[in-house]
Amino acid sequence: MLPSLYAADAAGGWNLGMSATSQAMLAEAKLPRGPLLELGCGGGAFAARLAAARPAPLMIGLDLRQEALAFARSRSADVAWVQGNLLHLPFPAGAFALIVALDVVDQQRIDAERALDLIRALLRPGGVTLLRVSAHPWLFGPHDVAFGAGRRYGRREFVDTVRSAGLEPVRVTYANCLLSPAVVAVRLLQRWGVLPFTRDLYQKDGLNRLLGLALQWEANWLRRRNLPWGASLFVVAARARDADNTVSKGER
Repeated sequence: MLPSLYAADAAGGWNLGMSATSQAMLAEAKLPRGPLLELGCGGGAFAARLAAARPAPLMIGLDLRQEALAFARSRSADVAWVQGNLLHLPFPAGAFALIVALDVVDQQRIDAERALDLIRALLRPGGVTLLRVSAHPWLFGPHDVAFGAGRRYGRREFVDTVRSAGLEPVRVTYANCLLSPAVVAVRLLQRWGVLPFTRDLYQKDGLNRLLGLALQWEANWLRRRNLPWGASLFVVAARARDADNTVSKGER
């Protein structure tokens, strides 16, 4: 199952669209010179795209699973692929200009507060972190369990959690917005047992293309402004004392 998921990261509307929204969140971020790190890189598709879009002295993709890293190594030789545990990171303090954690700190068996403390410690002065978590606790259901999510966050709850770790949010926005009414309906019906859950729902050709078109539009929108609602929540944050050194779009 995992190899097929890693292969899908590089193709298909859903995966490419979510990657595009994540890239859009960094479009105007001004970073200090230094290495970039993606935590929980999986099959490496986003880390490889980030390395191409933002040349840096070093791009590192870290994942706990060796099978993920084997796939990632076959995808790109421009990234240093490292096996490691999010809560026991093998890097010195102040090492990174950018740390990306997409659907990572909300995963099962992850202590979000400790993970964010570690991310803050690894950022160099002026460094930025891009975080994405699943939004709206009331939406938690079989989909989240199947894909490893331990929880979903409310906007204020997650922003407060980020701040408590010594990180200052400089941009907060939802994503996965345009088709979220349909997504919410499906997730609730699955949770109530009315609709059977299938892991490959988003890979169905017609739905995948529709999701991809919607997410590509959202990516273009997110380059300029925020979205008021959605199934995913993004936070761009800086070390608190360095917040003035980054581009902030605030809560627009």
